[in-house]
Amino acid sequence: MSTEHYHLRSIVTVMAGCALPAVIGFAPALHSTETGSGLARTPWAKFRGGSSNTGVAVGSGAVGVKKWSYMTGGAVSGSPAIGVDGTIFIGSTDGNVYALDRANGSKKWAYKTGASIQSSPALGVDGTVYIGSWDGFLYALDSATGKPKWTFHTGNGIYASPAIGSDGTVYVGSEDDSMYALDGATGAKKWAFKTGNIICSCPAIGLNGLIYFGSNDNFVYALQAETGAKKWSYDTGGFVGSSPALGPDGTLYVSSGSGSVYALDGETGSQKWQRKVVEEMASSPALGRNGMIYVGSWANSVYAISSETGKVKWSFKTRDHVMSSPAITADGTVYVGSEDHNLYALNGESGKAKWSFMTDGKVWTSPAVGSDGTIYFGSWGNSVYALR
Repeated sequence: MSTEHYHLRSIVTVMAGCALPAVIGFAPALHSTETGSGLARTPWAKFRGGSSNTGVAVGSGAVGVKKWSYMTGGAVSGSPAIGVDGTIFIGSTDGNVYALDRANGSKKWAYKTGASIQSSPALGVDGTVYIGSWDGFLYALDSATGKPKWTFHTGNGIYASPAIGSDGTVYVGSEDDSMYALDGATGAKKWAFKTGNIICSCPAIGLNGLIYFGSNDNFVYALQAETGAKKWSYDTGGFVGSSPALGPDGTLYVSSGSGSVYALDGETGSQKWQRKVVEEMASSPALGRNGMIYVGSWANSVYAISSETGKVKWSFKTRDHVMSSPAITADGTVYVGSEDHNLYALNGESGKAKWSFMTDGKVWTSPAVGSDGTIYFGSWGNSVYALR
């Protein structure tokens, strides 16, 4: 294992969920703009797909056959985003942001940042690619050329993935313990909100003017998107590296290092239910259309949990930790990676495996799903994969 890989693994025990890599009647958005966001009109414009972080895709599932793979110069632990023309955007611990052709995986361009990348890109409606780096900068790149439009430096490394509001504001957390709101066009800071520890969580954006995210200070926060003023916070009793998922009824679902999954009222922060399943969790919940929440755990398992009651319906055992956050296709298939080097396709109703695909390394990334059902993800073996 390389020195960088060792460092990558060791920090996860403290900062699990940092850019790793969605209820009865829950319907998938036709685009990734289900909350009227400033995201590009694509099937998968950011980490967890769209502004609500539900992990729900438009396309039907793949059959697990490799279409192509692309080798980067470092581990690929962040998740991909899919451009308007199908271009795949993804970062690597070699410090590069890559733009890959969806048809054959050939490189369109690469942009070198000052350090390793674990953050996942978010694509703006104007064609800008926003992504963070361990060098502490958030980069705004032209999606066609990879040339920088602007950069913004926080007080420490950025592991978290950005989100984009309806007015184009970019929200991103930093290892300096702060959540930032930046002007998407210029990079100018609008506000910053200080928490008690590092932030790895990607915000969910509500129609009610609130943004929701977690911090490793154990709290989930709801802030006014316009001003950064805190509306409420909720103590989970464990680090919150996962990104919360927002249901259409305003319920917020989030996992915690306490080993529990929580359902919180999005307006008040009051707890609807809590389900203890393991000792620690970093995977972000995905919200199925069948009333189930799907989430992975460090106990080598994927769980299906009722969004209404918090009752566990089934669990699926892998051979190593599940850091990856699941994605759900239109046919109800759940796709999730494991540190056992596999990407799994699971039946969302029964939890039975449909197929698995062995990669060249641990799979932390959360799969991105194209409109044609192609699954895109990366591995610690330095590769980006496309499965049809």
